[in-house]
Amino acid sequence: MYVEQRMYTAHPGKLPAWINLYASQGSAASNRHMGPLIGHFTVEVGPLNRVVFLRGFADIDDRDRGMVARAADPEWNAFLAEGAKLGALAAQENKMLKTVPFSPIQAPGTPFVRSFPGEGLIIDHRTYDFHPGKMNAWLEMYEKMGLPVQNKHLGQFLFMGFGECGPINQVVFMWAYASLGDRDRRRAAMAADPAWAEFGRATAQVAPLKTQTTMILKPTAISPIK
Repeated sequence: MYVEQRMYTAHPGKLPAWINLYASQGSAASNRHMGPLIGHFTVEVGPLNRVVFLRGFADIDDRDRGMVARAADPEWNAFLAEGAKLGALAAQENKMLKTVPFSPIQAPGTPFVRSFPGEGLIIDHRTYDFHPGKMNAWLEMYEKMGLPVQNKHLGQFLFMGFGECGPINQVVFMWAYASLGDRDRRRAAMAADPAWAEFGRATAQVAPLKTQTTMILKPTAISPIK
């Protein structure tokens, strides 16, 4: 399965109007032709004035066929015209991610079923960049040593994929929590677990990571994950 991740950054003050326009006009046209929407989020902590959305595809050809069909849809073109009038967007970025075998999301349209207590929801969105040739070794250690500890302590593991088109030697993954405080408490418990320290020592021997970045996301009204 492939996940297309798009990140759109707006000029300050203009993102809410663009999100409302997309929800009322652009989303329906995209849903008719493209893969199922997995999540649609704004950035709460990290680069502000940004919307992040993800769609799932069985393969790259599914995406290409959808793009052609959507481009011919009058409703989509009306949305693009209205969006241009807003002049909201300053930058756009996309990447194609391929799910790892242990990612909870493995098929387009997988429904979100909440598995942790509380009423709120935030997403810890993480991007790890690796030195060439070292990503697979880290993924193997993470699956065997790191993920079991995180599943014990953290919120809900949602997705993990590696860069297939766009930045390579990169992994993107997401965890859901009830709140920032919930995240902090859970991560403190994980950090105190000796098994997590053991995972850290094992990965340090490989020294795979170049950079790590995180964003805290909040779902919009149209997000299936909310």
